[in-house]
Amino acid sequence: MDIYIQSRGFEQDYDYRWLQVGNDGSIQPKLPPIGLTVTHLIDRETPTVVLERLVDNQLLLLLTGLEPKGRVDFLDRQIRIAMAWVGATTDEPLLRSLAASALIDQEYHPLVAQLNQAVCLGGNYGFQVSFPQMQGLLTVVRNPQQLSSEPPTLTPKIGRNIATLRQELAEELRTCHLPPTPGILIVVTGIKKPETLQEAGVWRSLSTLVEGDSWQDLSPQPWFLPANLQEGTQSKNPLIWFMVLISILSYWLTSLVKLLSSQKDT
Repeated sequence: MDIYIQSRGFEQDYDYRWLQVGNDGSIQPKLPPIGLTVTHLIDRETPTVVLERLVDNQLLLLLTGLEPKGRVDFLDRQIRIAMAWVGATTDEPLLRSLAASALIDQEYHPLVAQLNQAVCLGGNYGFQVSFPQMQGLLTVVRNPQQLSSEPPTLTPKIGRNIATLRQELAEELRTCHLPPTPGILIVVTGIKKPETLQEAGVWRSLSTLVEGDSWQDLSPQPWFLPANLQEGTQSKNPLIWFMVLISILSYWLTSLVKLLSSQKDT
């Protein structure tokens, strides 16, 4: 499994960059496979969890917005840390466990405490990574063998980023295997419009901008629903659905009558 760390050094010359951590403990500048779609779906200033199944069937787990206490740059600004794991399908239990552990606590305190020891200021890139400490990150994760692999519910859902829904999502990750289709599976972030997450087809998404305290199903819109009425029909008013259906039936009947009349004239 490939591991990537993003951070910066204390001095002005050492800005944010991604480093890949090799299995031998070596580090080199290299970007993880994070697409533009993912970067547009997250709020970088708040703790964020992303799970994506890539087109080659690899899995990407991205954690951003990690803020170890006391870690500041030359202007006394908070230095953030982001982590990315890229693994094969056989790594899914471990990645599910990591994601679930991150969701339990919004500030990721166990992970941040371990990262504070694993990622140190200094070195050729402004920060350096201790490989043994990075391996110790896995000690904060529940045993992946304790996971079950029940089939997931494929209907996409969205909710507000609150503790109860994060807990429910973590439990779902520990209970069910991930959907097999490539795409962005999970986004848990801060200020992000629900419409943006819905349009991206995210399987499970949580945002602070979503209203309500429960999950909302994002069932596909009926094929006959006019685009300008999609938002309105998502409200719980059955009269709108009835009016749309009557209008469509009326249009079909009128068209049928015209067709029969033209055939009779000929």
